[in-house]
Amino acid sequence: MTMQKAVEKAAVMIKKHDYARVVSHYDADGITSAGIICNALLREGIQFHTTIVSKLERSFIQGLDEELIIFCDMGTAQLDLISEYLKEKEVIIIDHHRVPLSLNSASSNELVSSPPPSFAHINPCLSNSEHEGEIAGEVCAAVLSYLVARRLSNDGKGNIDLAGLAVVGTLGDKLQMDTGTNKRILDEAIKEGVISFEKGLKLGDGKIRDLILFSTDPYIPLAGKVEGVDTFLKKVGIEGDKELSDFEEEEERRLTAALLLLSRESATGISEDALVGTTYILNSEVVRNGIDFMRLVDACGRFGKAGIGIGLCLRDEKQKKEATSLHMKFQGKLVSELNRIESGEGIIKELPNIFYFYMHERGITGVLAGIVSDYLYTAKPVIALNKKNRAEEGKRAETKISARCNKKLLSVSEAEGEGKGEGIDLAKAMEKASNEVGGYGGGHPVASGASIPEGSEEKFIAALDRIVGEQKGKES
Repeated sequence: MTMQKAVEKAAVMIKKHDYARVVSHYDADGITSAGIICNALLREGIQFHTTIVSKLERSFIQGLDEELIIFCDMGTAQLDLISEYLKEKEVIIIDHHRVPLSLNSASSNELVSSPPPSFAHINPCLSNSEHEGEIAGEVCAAVLSYLVARRLSNDGKGNIDLAGLAVVGTLGDKLQMDTGTNKRILDEAIKEGVISFEKGLKLGDGKIRDLILFSTDPYIPLAGKVEGVDTFLKKVGIEGDKELSDFEEEEERRLTAALLLLSRESATGISEDALVGTTYILNSEVVRNGIDFMRLVDACGRFGKAGIGIGLCLRDEKQKKEATSLHMKFQGKLVSELNRIESGEGIIKELPNIFYFYMHERGITGVLAGIVSDYLYTAKPVIALNKKNRAEEGKRAETKISARCNKKLLSVSEAEGEGKGEGIDLAKAMEKASNEVGGYGGGHPVASGASIPEGSEEKFIAALDRIVGEQKGKES
């Protein structure tokens, strides 16, 4: 089934029901993906119950009893379980994750078995839709949900105002906005006045002192250092309480040059592109700065308060205050860990093919691994292990793991591979290594996760280092 037909089938299925269960992932892409669907359902007069989860477990899938179930930003990896327990239901899977090794044929990313006929599976990674050219470039789940929402509307302009949420999901997954399907959606939304854009520092909105003090992505080496920030601003001649949006052009240029010089002197891997570029203004949303919206919903999800994030997506202004508070708490944890990594000897451990370290804080593992791989330890994939998750009653204790790879490193691997399938792929590496120790994992080539039994960490790390080495064509 082509992508277009899968989207059309999903829209037809939705219109048949007056109630839907929406299940989605807890990060920015997952929450905005669900938010788009919830908005579209509301406008169709369809009631819904939304659940945001970190993973899809057998017991959860087994307990779903609604006639229409919509999975956002997940579901492909669990297709066998979903097919087993929900084959009598109408199920829509809106996902952009690659098919796990355990489910795909040996020669492609194609599913070994087809889902039941009552399912609509929207995933551009499936090989039977790649050649159609309907989805160009890498897209997130929120973009796919937006395509479904657009198809649901009866007139040509219906639900186009939800494009801002698709942009937020794309920013959350760090995908390019200026190519392929993402650009087509963006251009249309700009033409309709839904989105506008500005050029400048990509720090979000607020007082410049606070923005620098909590700037972790882009990572400014003054993050968390109060005296350092004040000294820096005084030297540059900028008032710390001034809103970034109020800066004169010359003032912002002077600040940008000073920040780039600071980064070069501290040997952080921040590029001008990471610090300066396009900020998307979401003219229909309660949080208008796209970067800020992404950070708020992401923090909500990671602190188990995804309902607040969904509220923001449904344009509930009252949710902004608590979401902002959660974001500040989240940034505080990130800054604490980054300062620990920068100041402590031996925290980051190095093996031939990976860097790895153990977390102190909970709930920030993937985000921190991404910052470390993008700005601090860029030469190899970075693996963050978090043993802080307590075992739930009746379940084994697990260690959560996030793996991130600098995209420049990935492009080098792809070039070396010359199309032969060589090069770093963290999704495959994490799946293989976790399987070796009785866990599970997967995701994207540059960003992947795993859960493994507590006590198997060192064995897992050794396996992962070996597998990444094999991917790079090195001797293990």
